Amino acid sequence: MKNKLTLMVFVPLLVSGISLQAQRYVEQRIDEGNSSMITFKPGTNARDLTLSDNGKFFSEILNLPAGSKMVKINSAKLFSDFSDEKYQLYHDGIKVEFANYMLHYVKGNLVSMNGEFYDTNDLNTQPDVSESIALKTAVKYIGAKALMTNTEYGREINYQPKGELVLLPVEAANGKYRLLLSYKFDIFSAEPFLRSNVYVDAKSGAVLLNDQIMKHTGEHSHGKGMNGISPAGPENQSKKDFASIFVAGTAQTKYSGTKSIETTLVSGKYALKDNTRGGGVNTYNNNNANYTSLTKNNITDTDNNWTTAEHSSTGNDVALDVHWGVEKTYDYFKDTFNRNSYDNQGAVLDSYVHVRSSWENAAWTGSAMVYGDGASTFKPLGAFDVTAHELGHAVCQETANLVYQRESGALNEGLSDIWGTVIENAYAPEKQNFLIGEDITKVAPNYLRSMSNPNSGLSKQPDTYKGTYWKDASNSCIPNPDTNDNCGVHYNSGVLNYWFYLLVQGGSGTNDIGNSFTVAGIGFEKAAKIVYRLETSYLTANSNYNNALTYGIQSAKDLFGADSAEHQATQNAFYAVGLGTAYSGGTTTDTQAPTAPQLTASGTTQTSTTLSWSGSTDNVAVTGYDVYRGTSLLGSTASATYSVTGLTPATAYSFTVKAKDAAGNISAASNAVSVTTQSGGGTVTYCSSSGNSTADERISNVKFADINQTSTGTAGYENFTSVTGNVTKGTSYTVSITPSWTSIKYSEGYAVYIDYNGDGDFTDSGELAWSKTASTTSPVSGSITIPSTALTGNTRLRVIMRYNAVPSSSCGTFNYGQVEDYTLKINSAGAVSSLIAETSGDNNTISVYPNPVKDIIKIKSQSGSDFRYQLVDARGSVVQSGETKSQSINVEALLQGVYILSLDNGKEKITQKIIKN
Repeated sequence: MKNKLTLMVFVPLLVSGISLQAQRYVEQRIDEGNSSMITFKPGTNARDLTLSDNGKFFSEILNLPAGSKMVKINSAKLFSDFSDEKYQLYHDGIKVEFANYMLHYVKGNLVSMNGEFYDTNDLNTQPDVSESIALKTAVKYIGAKALMTNTEYGREINYQPKGELVLLPVEAANGKYRLLLSYKFDIFSAEPFLRSNVYVDAKSGAVLLNDQIMKHTGEHSHGKGMNGISPAGPENQSKKDFASIFVAGTAQTKYSGTKSIETTLVSGKYALKDNTRGGGVNTYNNNNANYTSLTKNNITDTDNNWTTAEHSSTGNDVALDVHWGVEKTYDYFKDTFNRNSYDNQGAVLDSYVHVRSSWENAAWTGSAMVYGDGASTFKPLGAFDVTAHELGHAVCQETANLVYQRESGALNEGLSDIWGTVIENAYAPEKQNFLIGEDITKVAPNYLRSMSNPNSGLSKQPDTYKGTYWKDASNSCIPNPDTNDNCGVHYNSGVLNYWFYLLVQGGSGTNDIGNSFTVAGIGFEKAAKIVYRLETSYLTANSNYNNALTYGIQSAKDLFGADSAEHQATQNAFYAVGLGTAYSGGTTTDTQAPTAPQLTASGTTQTSTTLSWSGSTDNVAVTGYDVYRGTSLLGSTASATYSVTGLTPATAYSFTVKAKDAAGNISAASNAVSVTTQSGGGTVTYCSSSGNSTADERISNVKFADINQTSTGTAGYENFTSVTGNVTKGTSYTVSITPSWTSIKYSEGYAVYIDYNGDGDFTDSGELAWSKTASTTSPVSGSITIPSTALTGNTRLRVIMRYNAVPSSSCGTFNYGQVEDYTLKINSAGAVSSLIAETSGDNNTISVYPNPVKDIIKIKSQSGSDFRYQLVDARGSVVQSGETKSQSINVEALLQGVYILSLDNGKEKITQKIIKN
C-alpha cells in the first residue's frame, strides 16, 4: 500500500520567531521516519512557548502550511506529577488520520514532546467518489453479508456506517508517506462477525487500509473461523429499570477458585450486573446464538452464592470468571493509574459468553467482549488473563490506537499480553503469570504463548527483533487476516513480551543476532508504570519497534530519572531483544559530531546546479545540513538536496556540506565538489523538472505523432530527447499517456509542454499544449494542434504526470510522478523534413557563427559565394531578407530573441536557429 507522502517529518527548529527560541531549549531530538521526539533542557521555560503568540508555536515549530493546524483534543493527569496534552492535525478542516502530537509535562513544566506527522502541502481535498459508492466498496471488501445496522445490538449502540472524510497516510514502496483523501467507515458486520475501520480512496475508489477494530485471542487469532459468527449485544438497561441493590456475591469460578463478585438484585434474582464500577460491568449469556437470533439473557442466581454445582452444567461457571476478571481489570487500572474504564470516562464494560457454537476464540469488538466455548484446542475462553488481554485492547484503542497490522499491530498485541500478565499477577499471583492462556489450552504445550520463552508455546514467537520465528512485516507483506496474521501481529508481539519479562524478572544470555546481554529486573510495579506511560503518552498509531525503544527509554527517564536503575534496565532489556544499544554509563553531554556527508552535483546549467548527498549518521540524530560555496554559507536544509541558483555562466565553483545535530555538533566538511556552469553560447538549456518518487506511479507509455515510447525507467526524470516526433504546422495530433501503478490506482494529473518558439523555456503563450485534470483513467488522451506560428525545426516536448493535481509548472520538482522529455521536429505545411539544426545539400561545407550573435553573422562555405538569406522570427514572420555581403549579415537592428536563418546560393543551403543577444 502506498503512503506517499513525503512524510513530513519533523522540520528542524531553524525557522524564525518561536522556533529559534525553542531551539535554545532543546536538549535532544530524535527523528524516526514519521515519528519525532524532542526533549527540553531541565530548568528552561519551554512551557511558555506553547502559551505565546496565539498558537504560533505549533505552526512554526512544525512548519505547518496554510490551512493546517493542531487542535487540542485531550488532556489528562497521569500519576501525581505527570500530565499530557494531545493534539490532532487538521488540514482545511479535514482530520489527518493518525497525526497526533503529545506535549508532556512534569510538575507543570514542559519536558518533552512527540508525535506522528505528515506533509500537508499540495493536497486535493475534493472527493471524486461519492460516500455511498465508497460504502458499498468497503462492505464488499470486508465480505459483510449483513451489517449490525438493523439488528437489536446495532440499534442499542446506535450503529450507522457513516463515512468520515479524512486524509490518510499511505506508505509507499520507498518507505515514504503521502496523504490520500479517504472515506473512513466503521464496518460492523453481523454476518460474518467482523468489525474494521475501512478506508476507501475518495479519488480512485480503492480500499487503502483495513484496520481491524475487533481483536482476537485464540490460536492463529486473525479471523479464521469467523464466518457465520454473530455475538450477542448488551441489554443496555438503564439503572432506573431495576432496583439498584448491589451485593457482594461469592462465586466458584471455573479457572480461579472462589472469588467475591459484585451483583445486582433484579426481580428477586441476583444478576451478573455490577453498577459499582464506572458505567457498569455486565456479563450476558448469548446461548451459543448468532447475533440475528439474539435474546437478552441475564445470568442469575437465587441466593448470590454462585456454586459450581449450580452453574457448571450450563457452562455459566466461565461467566463467573469473566465477570470477576473484568471487575479486577477495571480495579487495576483505576487503583493504579486512576483510569476510569478503558476510555477513562467510565464506559460500560459488557461481556458475552457462549458466543456461537464451539467457537475457539475471544475478542474485543470495539465496544464489548465476546467469548467462545472452545472445542478441540481450547476450553471456554474466559480465563483471567484472557479478559485482561481483551480489555487491554480497549485501552489501546482509546490511547495509542495502534494500527492492527505489521509492527504497530504486534505492539498492540504485545501490550495486551503484558496487561494480561500484570493484572493476573496483581490478583492471582499463584498462577503462571508469564504464560498466556495456560488455563484454557487443551493441547501441548498447554499454553498459548510464553513471555519468558516466546520460542515455545502453541504460537511460536520470536524473542529477538527480526530473529527466529519473526514474520515478514515489511512493505512487501500485504496485510491479510486469514493468510499472514496481518503481517505477524500475534507472532511478532513476542519481542515486546520478552522485553517485558526481562524488565520485570531480569536475565542474561545471547540473543538471535549475537548480542550478549544482562538485565537487572525491576519488578512488576515499576515495569507496568513504564509500559502504561509508553502506551498512553508516547506511542502513536503507526509506531514500530524502534519507536517503542526510543519512547520506552524516555518513559523510564520520565518516571525514575535519567541513569536510574529503571532507565538502565529498560534500555538493557531492549538491547536484549535486538533493539538499540546496551546502557554504557551516566548521562554525558553529547559531543559526538555526525559523520561527514558524501556530496555530488548534477543538472548544472548556466546559472544553477543541484547538490545532493548521502545522509549523515549520528549517535542521536542529524537535524540538518549547512551548504557552503567556498567558505561562504549559502543556507541550511533538513533534506539531502539543495538547489543553488544565481550562478554566473562559464564560471567554476566549489561546494561542500556539513551535517549538524541537536546538541550543536557539526561534522567535518564533505568532499569538495567542483562545478563549472555552462557557457552563454551554443545549445539552449531547459529548466530541470522531476518527480521525487516513482515508487507507486510513473509514465508507462507516451504516444504523440510518430512517438510511441514505452518506458520502464524509474527515475523521476527520463531523457528521451533521442526519440523524435515529426509534426506539421496547422495539423492536429492525438496525445495519449498511459500511467503505470505498482498496486493502488492513484489519481494523476497531466501536462504536455512544447517550446514552440525554441527559446529554451515553456513559459510563452500556448506552450502549455495540453493538460488533463487528475483522475485514475488509463490511458488519458487529447488533441494538440501545432500552431502555424511555431518555428520550423527541432524543439523540446515535455510530458509531466503528477499525483493528484495538474502540473502547475514546467520546471521544478514535485512529490510523486514522472517527467519525460522528447525532441519534436516541426515542419512547415507540405514540408517533408525538419530543418532546424540540420542542413540539406552540401551542408557539411557551411558554417554559421558566432551563435548567439550580437551584431554580425559570419558565414563560411566551400564555394565562398554569397547567399540569398531570410530571417524568420518566432511568430513565423520574415523580419529580414536579402543577399549576404562578404559572407556576413548585419543583425544589429534585430531585437533579442530566437530566429531562423535560411541560406541558399543555388549549390549550398542551410537552415539554422540563431539566438540574438
